[in-house]
This record gives sequence, structure tokens and C-alpha cells, in this order.
Amino acid sequence: MSLIGILTDKSHENYIKEGLKGIVSEEQIIFIKEDMVENLKNIKFETVLIGKEIKKSKEQVRQLAKKAKYLILNTDMAKNLDLLDNLIFELITYGLNSKATITTSSIEDGKIMVCLQRTIQNVKGKSIEPQERSYKEETNGYAVMELISLQFLYT
Repeated sequence: MSLIGILTDKSHENYIKEGLKGIVSEEQIIFIKEDMVENLKNIKFETVLIGKEIKKSKEQVRQLAKKAKYLILNTDMAKNLDLLDNLIFELITYGLNSKATITTSSIEDGKIMVCLQRTIQNVKGKSIEPQERSYKEETNGYAVMELISLQFLYT
């Protein structure tokens, strides 16, 4: 069973968990707190999502990412970018940055348009072509992009 490690804000967790129902099992998803990273050093995640600024456990998080096949990273948090140095994995970036793999094309009237800007390969080897999807912004725009990143990767 492939594991998905997610470092994100606590407020995003239920939204992501609900949005992944029917795509991956709950047992595959591990929400990681920065203070528990050291205890996970022997676990190999297929995917690691880093959606919050890493403050004190950078090297431990880097070791988790190093073993992962896929890394999903919020590029709006520039302090996390050094986690990428000399690592090899499939990288999916998201954020308001116009160069991110997944970004928003508009946010208005309670809707968010999420844009996949370039083709990615999902875990099944299928190519996912650039596209836009509209979502009700029920939560933070970053939570929406985190969920979409995982949905593209696992569907």
C-alpha cells in the first residue's frame, strides 16, 4: 500500500480527507506534524505534500522527501525551496506563483478556478493534460490546490 504524507495546516486536513474519499483509502493518508517527523524516518511515503512552512525540522522533512517518489510543494513558501537541493523525484508545485504546476486562474464570488498548467504523469502512468476546474471556495485556496494536486496524482 502506498502512503501519502501530508504536512499542511490543521484546518486543511478534513477538507483534504473528504476530497480524497473514493480515490485513496484513509489508511494511506498520514497527516504529519512537524514535531513528529523524526518518528517517521523509517517510513517510505510514495508522495509527500508540503503545504506549510517548515521551521525546525528541515533536515528530517528533507529525508522524508528524499525517499518519496512524488513531492507536492507550495512554492509560495520560499523558505521551503531549499528542501529540493540535489533531490530526485517527480515534483508538482502549487501556489499563486504563475510558474507553479497548479495555480489559480481566478478567485471570485466564492469560486476558485484551479489550473493545471502542464502535463503531469499520475501514479498509474497516465498523462494528465493541462486543464482548468472550478470549485466552490469552501475553505482556503491553498487547501483547494493541495486537494487538486493529490486528486490529479491519484485518479
